[in-house]
Formats: sequence, structure tokens, C-alpha cells
Amino acid sequence: MATVAQATSTTLSGYNHIDALLGNLPNWNYVTPGTNTLYYSFSVASNLEAGNTMLLSAPKAFTTAQAAATRGAMSYVTKLTGINFVETADANLAQVHFANANLAGSGTTGLDSNRIGYSYNSSGVVTKFSAASYVYLDNAEWGGMNANLARGTQGYETLLHELGHMLGLKHPFEGTTRLPSASDDTSHTLMSYTHTGGIHSTFSEYDIAALKWLYGGDGLAGSIGVNSATGARWLAGTGTANSLTGGGANDILEGAGGNDALNGGAGTDTAFYNGLRNAYTVVRTGTGAWTVAGAEGSDTLSNIELLRFADTTLTLSTGALALAAPVSSKVVPEAPVLDTDVLALQFETSKDVALFREAPAPEAAAADVPLVGQQEQFLGYYDLS
Repeated sequence: MATVAQATSTTLSGYNHIDALLGNLPNWNYVTPGTNTLYYSFSVASNLEAGNTMLLSAPKAFTTAQAAATRGAMSYVTKLTGINFVETADANLAQVHFANANLAGSGTTGLDSNRIGYSYNSSGVVTKFSAASYVYLDNAEWGGMNANLARGTQGYETLLHELGHMLGLKHPFEGTTRLPSASDDTSHTLMSYTHTGGIHSTFSEYDIAALKWLYGGDGLAGSIGVNSATGARWLAGTGTANSLTGGGANDILEGAGGNDALNGGAGTDTAFYNGLRNAYTVVRTGTGAWTVAGAEGSDTLSNIELLRFADTTLTLSTGALALAAPVSSKVVPEAPVLDTDVLALQFETSKDVALFREAPAPEAAAADVPLVGQQEQFLGYYDLS
């Protein structure tokens, strides 16, 4: 079982493009009992969030069109993370809640509010952990935009941005680890305030790398990702040259674009490529050393035992291998989102200003102690100035 410190903090990767997006909550990986199914609901009949002063009106149900578009977005998130998100009409069963509301602040387009509750024993080990996320879209000043959540609209970008927060991502300019200004834009991460590249309908490469780190592509309670059964990680790079090093478990390393250096470390490690096998040339260059060349670039591999392509997995051996000349098969994710927000566990906000104060760590208790009220909110803004 995880400790309180682990379950209420961020497990960092050591890579800036990932760590700059990792928030503290809701930490779905620690939910007990371990399950890969999370329920979401559009019902506002029960299990409403209490005490949220950002809500200037009672939550109202999504329209039929909004709900349909959100189902599509949740299906996309399921494919990306491996988490099985299932719709339920029973709000009391759901961990993720969607609703419209009049949100405080004329520039607030959306809000994600995350809450956790847990118990721990005298050793500081978590014995119970629950989490909930409430995603609101403004239906006052931004009601017209948010009424249309079809792919390719500003409303859909706003929804994806808030879903990023629901999945545990923060803004890249908040917290201790931040992106450099040159990459703090939506061409790199949907969670940025700096909008580039027009309207987008998918997460961008830094978001996807962070989600792979968190969930490993196989969801919760799986073999890869934070708090996984094996401790294995999925390390995904960027569109430029990266140097990625695995740990002691059976990790997945994905260079993405550029001429990357991938070192699996200990364990039986996999180098991941988006294209078909015949799009790459694979050559042994030394003991345990290989090059893989394709449309993404030419990668140098060491301590890698498996190559995973879109159509097959190749087991590397000591013999030399050579494949046909590469064919372009690069898959480039789009960038994203059109709102901005403010993060806080205990918070005060003003437009485009965030005060972040982390809740103090609990002291060890003699028996299981329920803790309630750790909260994190992300407020969405769209600045027209």
C-alpha cells in the first residue's frame, strides 16, 4: 500500500516536459479498492459538490448535445490512458461529474474541482482512498461557446482542457517545475494559456507524454504507470532529440521525433514506435546496442530488449538485423485548448493570478484516521484583452 506522502503528492519523472504538467490531485492511481473502472455522470439530481464558492448558480444538467460530445471525449480519454470510463445515471456511483453552472468571474469558461478523502494507519500507510472530480462549464458569459462541444470548436477545446485537469494535469507555468516560455503554448500542451495553432481537438505531445507517465496506457492498477503493480514506467519524449533512461522495471521508452538516445536500464525494456515495422531500419551496432531509423529520426538504443511497432513486437538478440528502407509513418498529435485557469488546494484567485499553498502533511495516527477536504480547483479563463 502507498504512504500518505505518495498518495497526496506527485510522482515525478525527472523530465521537464512531463513534470511541468503533473498536478497533485486527484491521484486516481491510489483509489481503493484497486480498479480500472471509473464512473462518470451527467446527473445533477444528487451527490452535488458542497461549499464551492465559484458556483454562482446551482449546477444544471448538460444538454443532450453536450452529453453526446462529452461521451466522445471520454472515449478518446479511455483510448489514451487505458482507464475504463463508464457512464452511469446514478450520480452517487460516479467519481466524475459534469454540469453547467454560472461560474464566478466574467472570464471564467470552465472549472475542474478535485477532492480526495483517505484513511491511514499509525505507520502512515493509506488504508482507504477515494477521489472525485467535478467538471463545470460556464453557462452565463460563455454559455454560447460551451453549448457547442462538437469537435473542432472552442467549446470542445475547453472541455478537453478541463478533462486534462480531471486526469491530473496542471498548468505548465504553475508550481515548482515549469515549462520554459518557448514551449509553454498549446502547440506543446493543451494545458497552456498561450494559444497557438488554431482550434484543436486532441491533446498535444507533452500532455500525452504526461498521461503515459501517469497511467502507462493500461489504466489504473495495471503493470505500467504511477503506483503500478510492477513499478514500470512509460517514458515518452518530444518532437526533438531526447535522451531517455529507464529504471529497474520493465519500462517502455518512446523517443517520438528527433534522433533519440534510449537506455532501458535494468529489466526487460521496450522501445515503442508508432509506425509499421517495415517503415524502420533496425541494425545491431554492438553488444546490446542498436540503431532504429525511420521517419521520426535515427535512435540509438542500449539495454533495450524489445521493439514494439504498430503491427508487431520484435525481440532483439545478439544477431544483426536489417530491414528495408524506412517509409514515412510518423504520427504527430495535435496541440490544444482555449481557456486558462487557476490552481489551488487552499486558494485565493484573481484574474490570471494563482496562489498555491499545499495542505500540510497529516501526522501519523494510532488508528485509521479519515481525512476529508483536500481540494484542488482549476478555474478557466479566456482573456479577450
